[in-house]
Amino acid sequence: MRHPSEDGRMSNPEVVTKTQRRMHWGVGVAALVMLFAGVGTWLVLRQSATELPHPSMAVIPKPSHPGLAPRAEPPLPSSAEMDALLRTRLARASLMPEFATWLKEQDLLRRFVTVVGNVAQGDSPREAVSFLAPAGTFEARRKAGKLVIEKQSYARYDVIGKVVGSLDMGVLVSTYREVRHLAERLHMETARPGSTFDATLHLAFEQVLAVPVIDGDIEVVPKGAMFVYADPKLEGLTAAQKHLLRMGPQNLRRIQGTVREASQQLTQQASRR
Repeated sequence: MRHPSEDGRMSNPEVVTKTQRRMHWGVGVAALVMLFAGVGTWLVLRQSATELPHPSMAVIPKPSHPGLAPRAEPPLPSSAEMDALLRTRLARASLMPEFATWLKEQDLLRRFVTVVGNVAQGDSPREAVSFLAPAGTFEARRKAGKLVIEKQSYARYDVIGKVVGSLDMGVLVSTYREVRHLAERLHMETARPGSTFDATLHLAFEQVLAVPVIDGDIEVVPKGAMFVYADPKLEGLTAAQKHLLRMGPQNLRRIQGTVREASQQLTQQASRR
């Protein structure tokens, strides 16, 4: 079997009435759940600019004496130390056992920063979260002479959608505030000059919220060894957005609803100050 391309197109080893294929590109879809560990960052900073210092102010303190060079930033904590902190703080974010299993992975904060950067650019973050690969196979079926995505394929992502829908926004936002400075430093290791993690996270959320929710059948067409969307507008979505679309309308609503809920909570918090 062929592996899918980086743009998230569906493999088509042969065109038949029902085509089955393990969808490893689905890992990219699942990766978006990692975004919610930092949900609301951009809104927190926008609504309460005085509460959290700008990264540049936090990274390089002012010298105590004129003419002296600023102190160097202390080394980052080890991955093990950051993982231990996140596991402790996020243990209450969801009661679902699947979420607890995800937290056992290594290098959680760096994975999160990588996923945010990938999605903000519209790229698939599958390599950073290969542990979230869905079970089962992708299926397409013929209907009225057309190939459409079998709704059973969406069910493979139900656990991810349910976990995202179960996340406690208060726990996530408070955890992010605690590790935000570390996330910014990790982001700076690979980001272009002038880029901030806050702005990158905002772009990633825009990618998520721009995905259309489609309740009806979605037609796909064979293109060589791949399946692509018959609708040019859908095929023109970014790889990250197409991965979200392939989770199905119910799971997509859960994810987008979580983003909107967090935005509302953060706006209400800011208005009460």
